Amino acid sequence: MREQLLEILDRFPKQRMVVVGDPIADEFLYGRIARVSREAPVLVLEYGDLVRVPGGAANAAHNLLELGCAVSVAGFAGRDEAGDGIEALLRGKGADTRAFMRLGSCSTPVKTRILAGAHHSAPQQVVRIDRTPENFPSPSSLWPRLRGPLRHADGIVVSDYGYGSIDETLYQRLRAAAVERGIPIVVDSRFHMNRFHGATSITPNITELESAAGIVIDGDSRLLARTARGAMKRQQLDSLLVTQGRFGMTLFRKRKPPLQIPVYGTDEVADVTGAGDTVIAVYTLALACGAPAEDAARLANYAAGIVVMKRGTATTTCTELRAAVEADA
Repeated sequence: MREQLLEILDRFPKQRMVVVGDPIADEFLYGRIARVSREAPVLVLEYGDLVRVPGGAANAAHNLLELGCAVSVAGFAGRDEAGDGIEALLRGKGADTRAFMRLGSCSTPVKTRILAGAHHSAPQQVVRIDRTPENFPSPSSLWPRLRGPLRHADGIVVSDYGYGSIDETLYQRLRAAAVERGIPIVVDSRFHMNRFHGATSITPNITELESAAGIVIDGDSRLLARTARGAMKRQQLDSLLVTQGRFGMTLFRKRKPPLQIPVYGTDEVADVTGAGDTVIAVYTLALACGAPAEDAARLANYAAGIVVMKRGTATTTCTELRAAVEADA
């Protein structure tokens, strides 16, 4: 199996991927605990640093770029500092941003995480502040800019964080393009996975699957299997990859038993922010290379284990993945 996975990694740089969805600016504001305020029982932090990195669909695209493939990214962002930063980073790494629409009528989604720690300890997240955009146009306005990249695409990632870059009309056009080209289209939807029918696969975490089904699975493997297979049948999916944090992943496929993949790495997780973006990026890219779903899921599991050991919204590389496969086999 090791040689098979390594051969798939060798094909990564030859692929052309399209990412459509909600780009987000992930901000990490670091501070050192100075004292307790005299005005209220709250910590006073001394400002340390502000780091801004691509999140959401932009993070999925960033992961694909770090893995060496060609990437076209589509979605809405504001004409603001956050949007400038995302576009500059992606374009600087070689992404095609012609379908990355900048709008003066709205702002870029921003998630600001404030992290605090003493000088001798690692910073911990204490609060998150979300800035939610409004007034995005119809996602169908992205379609004319996507036609060109889709003509040469080997795989499509749909990253739906609920901010308005994806709707049913655009998704169906993307799905039709995927069917016409015979390429995988994989969806990660934070709140509405039930809306996406006919995809190659969907990659929910266990909480998203529970929310979509209106149940609590609570570690019950039989209930998990029944729920996953029900979703696959209703939504006409080829597979469903459910991520479960420290319990790893479970891959469900048609007419095959569930494949449980234990978590890669240790339990000393540094940060899970953006791990789902890494999973869908690696999983879809492997499928685009012609890998069977089980090998694609195994590579995605290695990638997730690598990025959660890094601080903040992180990416992985083919070099890191190759080292993980060789060390674990």
